[in-house]
Amino acid sequence: MKAYYYAGGTRIELQPDDEHVAVDRSRVPASLVDMLSADASASATAHGDIVVAPVKLIDQALDAREVAALRREGALGPVYRRDLAMLVPLPEVRVEVDDDRQRDAVKRYVAAGAGDWIIAEESSDRLVLKPRSGRPLDALNIANEIYEKAHPAASSVRFLQFVPRPSVKR
Repeated sequence: MKAYYYAGGTRIELQPDDEHVAVDRSRVPASLVDMLSADASASATAHGDIVVAPVKLIDQALDAREVAALRREGALGPVYRRDLAMLVPLPEVRVEVDDDRQRDAVKRYVAAGAGDWIIAEESSDRLVLKPRSGRPLDALNIANEIYEKAHPAASSVRFLQFVPRPSVKR
């Protein structure tokens, strides 16, 4: 199944970037963090604890069993391309509601236990959900599921976006 998200009510397809992986530095071995810090290609695309690194770099540092375990735990996540940007989904879903009807529909859906998430934040016009798994792909699926089933004003996974530095023309 192709990955997608909703923006302004429109379904947007995501193109997987098979050459890169998102690494949560707070959840991987210190030796890998050190290697990522020393690699110019990874350090150029870092934000907080998240680093976008070449898959080949991860494959050199870890064996296949370690990589699979870190993926299951959500420490290694997907990277997508949208035009020139690299998009990294985070394990967080923001749901916006315009009125009580939408809010009630979302709350009923969440209370029905259709997904394995927790409400991390709630206000009169917004809910923030997090998958218990901590996996970004679960958050992407939750965001889409809520939008398609409960019909709020918006439901989207939180993305980090890395865009190339513009070229300077003089």
